[in-house]
Amino acid sequence: MLGAARMPYDLLYILNQFFHEMTKALDATNGHYAQFASDGLMALYGLNAKDPATGAADALRGAREMLARVALLNSRLRGDLPEPLRIGIGIHFSEAIVGAMGPPGSQIITAIGETVNTCARLERLTKQYDCPVIVSRRAAEMAGLDVKGREPHQAPVDGRARTLEFYTLKTLADLRV
Repeated sequence: MLGAARMPYDLLYILNQFFHEMTKALDATNGHYAQFASDGLMALYGLNAKDPATGAADALRGAREMLARVALLNSRLRGDLPEPLRIGIGIHFSEAIVGAMGPPGSQIITAIGETVNTCARLERLTKQYDCPVIVSRRAAEMAGLDVKGREPHQAPVDGRARTLEFYTLKTLADLRV
């Protein structure tokens, strides 16, 4: 665990470097930085697109960009990290409740609803499947991801009667649309 072996200032420095790189990845791929919690963040895609379905392809490009930037960050911070930073990304495509939320004076544009919960569930599954990215079957289809030869996995999602089908992506090449 990164925080256990670091001084608070050092940990904040590393996390701020990480969030800076992730923000650059989102900016480069039409993503919107919606919120962060601890060492994670939520990004939204398709917000300003004429066709929101383009958000699925942009999200895959965003995942590829995030992974590349984490690799660069790991190289830059090699002497400061006990082990390389790893990220898990969950991608799903569906409708969500989107708007300005939060206390007056510090509201942010974010999303809530089943789609957000599904993304969080997919992100948690990256640890179980030992892969950096998990994309729902629906998002893969909307993005035009080539899944030939891949069998989808299935997992239950809290609050849903049906299981969710998804693909595990292990390399940057797997994220090409």
